[in-house]
Amino acid sequence: MSKRQHQVLSALCSEYGEAVDLLALGAPVKRARRWLSERGLPVRVLSGAYPLMARLNTALWYGMGVLLCNRLRIIDHFRFLLRTPLPRQWIDRYETIVCYYAWPFHLLGLARAGDKVVVDAGDLMADRHERIGRRRWVSLSVADEAAALRPQSQCLAISEDDALEIEQRYKAQPKVLAFVPPEHAALVSLANTQLPPRIGFLGAPSYVNEQVVQLLAEAPFLDALRAAGVELVIAGGICETVDRSLLHALMRGGARVLGRVHSLVEYYRQIGATVNPVGPSTGAKIKSIETLVAGRGLITTRWGADAALAAAFPGQVQYADWPVSPAQLAQLCIRAVGNGRLGNQAASVAYVRRAAQAFQELLTP
Repeated sequence: MSKRQHQVLSALCSEYGEAVDLLALGAPVKRARRWLSERGLPVRVLSGAYPLMARLNTALWYGMGVLLCNRLRIIDHFRFLLRTPLPRQWIDRYETIVCYYAWPFHLLGLARAGDKVVVDAGDLMADRHERIGRRRWVSLSVADEAAALRPQSQCLAISEDDALEIEQRYKAQPKVLAFVPPEHAALVSLANTQLPPRIGFLGAPSYVNEQVVQLLAEAPFLDALRAAGVELVIAGGICETVDRSLLHALMRGGARVLGRVHSLVEYYRQIGATVNPVGPSTGAKIKSIETLVAGRGLITTRWGADAALAAAFPGQVQYADWPVSPAQLAQLCIRAVGNGRLGNQAASVAYVRRAAQAFQELLTP
């Protein structure tokens, strides 16, 4: 979700200029500074004794959670046994404190900061293992997530579906800050262009993406695409980590394996639609949104694009049933690239503008 972090930091810089500080909990100071510099964000990375202690405690908390909850299954949720509260003078220093995800709210003791805190929920993490059926990633208790997204704090949801769930679960009134790709200007320029008869899947290394590649490598799917003259391309870091036998099956079926993509815009330029048949999960799917902003078609499940996102991009989203049938998925892909000029540049521009306005309204007293 580093692209979501980029979006939030960019919006904060637009509002506060160079008066934005970053407490990096997941990366050393030098790496965080390099990441910000590469993206042209004038953000100061906090350093010194407290940031170091907070980062080490985050690593300890996460490591113990993975071991005790995900692997040994001794506990059901990640717990907050040791905390590194944000110093009171730091709390007093800032006008706004944006907390990315709910868990740092507890590790940093941000309840003391009151309504200064804006929690970007990102993925909803309460009872996550039960919701997705796998012991992967962070799973919080309902009580811990509720405390972070409580009505007294300001809360951001990444999608309308997540906002509705937060409202129903915690009686909070979150604002939706839809994800906007950092490359949105260049992607919007692709909308309304002719769509080539080519389907793409772009994924980072992950278990979820491995499952998608396994589905796309099935013979009924590949045979149907090839018979219709539609090419499939697989790209991204997933190409380096997925089982080699799946890549060989894809290439035998006529697919091209591109590997890592150096230009996101050029990748989307050469495809007519994205296939993203994700299973049960939370949060917004970044690749789905990039696809739609670029004016490309999207074939996904209900977890890959909520109803509000589909409504924002009329005619661009096609839904596959779950569990996904390779034959049905192939027909949806063939239909998606047969629509010619599918994209709507006006829809892409309006989507980006709404997200910018939402964040501006949140920061305006």
